[in-house]
Amino acid sequence: MTASGLIEAFRAIVRAGRGFKQEEQRSAAALLAFLDHAGEQRLGQLACGLAVDPSVVSRQVVGLVRDGLVKRRPDPEDGRAGLLSLTDEGVDWLRGHRDKEAQRLLAALDRWSEDDAATLLSLLRRLEDDVRALSTQESPRAH
Repeated sequence: MTASGLIEAFRAIVRAGRGFKQEEQRSAAALLAFLDHAGEQRLGQLACGLAVDPSVVSRQVVGLVRDGLVKRRPDPEDGRAGLLSLTDEGVDWLRGHRDKEAQRLLAALDRWSEDDAATLLSLLRRLEDDVRALSTQESPRAH
C-alpha cells in the first residue's frame, strides 16, 4: 500500500540522517529551532511544543544554558517560572547546524533536476498541511 511505503521511506530517510549527527546534537537542534521559531518560552510550553516530557527538556536546557546557547530569566508574570530564549551563541550554533544540514541535503539532491526537487517540496508541503489538518481535527490539544 502507498501509505505503508511512504511511512517506511520516511523512516529510512530519518534513520539515514541520524548517521550524520549524534543524538545530543539532534535534541539540541530541535530545542533551539523551536525557540528560534516560537520565541521566548516557559519550559512547559517548550516541552509541549516538542512533544517531549518536561523532565527530558529540563535536562537538555541545563546543558544548553551551561554551554551558553540558551538563557533563562524569571517570568515577570510568575516569579516561580522561568522564560527561555536563545543567546547570540545559540543563534550562531543553530545557523551553523542548519547550514551543514542544507549542504548534506544539497549533496543528496545533486543528481536531481530542479523540477524534481521543486515537485518533491510542493508535495511534501501539501502532505504536511494535510497531516496537520487531520491531527488538529482528531485530537485538539490545549496547552
